[in-house]
Amino acid sequence: MSNRRTFAVLGVSEINSIFLAKQIAKTNPVLLFDRDVVVLNIVYSQILSEYPNANAEMMICPTNASWEADVIILSNATASDSNLIEKIRNVATGKIVIFLENKKNTNTSGNSAEKWQDLFPYSKVVQSFESADESNDSFFLNGNDKQAVKTILTLLTSIGLKADIL
Repeated sequence: MSNRRTFAVLGVSEINSIFLAKQIAKTNPVLLFDRDVVVLNIVYSQILSEYPNANAEMMICPTNASWEADVIILSNATASDSNLIEKIRNVATGKIVIFLENKKNTNTSGNSAEKWQDLFPYSKVVQSFESADESNDSFFLNGNDKQAVKTILTLLTSIGLKADIL
């Protein structure tokens, strides 16, 4: 990617969110949010320890993190938090919103692209599914906006992850 985008990772207490935030922070600004302040501090410290030149920032408000970001990434727990979703809906307009889904999450598994698009009608919604293997570095992408899906595919592969479009 030629220009750097700012990413808000909401819900960094999940393994796949932590892994993705660390990978993104290598090359792009990342805003971190989690309701658990202890976990948020730990993840932030890990990123700066592993990547001293990372542009990472802890955020105490999901709305502010989403407002400042070009791309919003929601973990499983965050995606099922209706209060948080309601807080960020209006500031997500025109942005790419990625839902990280995994086999542990039964609320969002399956074909729920329309559900997410209904929640974020003015955003470009992309679903990201874990691969069947146990690694955290493989994703399958799905979404109604082909350009948004392609943008995320390019990002993920450029930071060393494996990704494919469903």
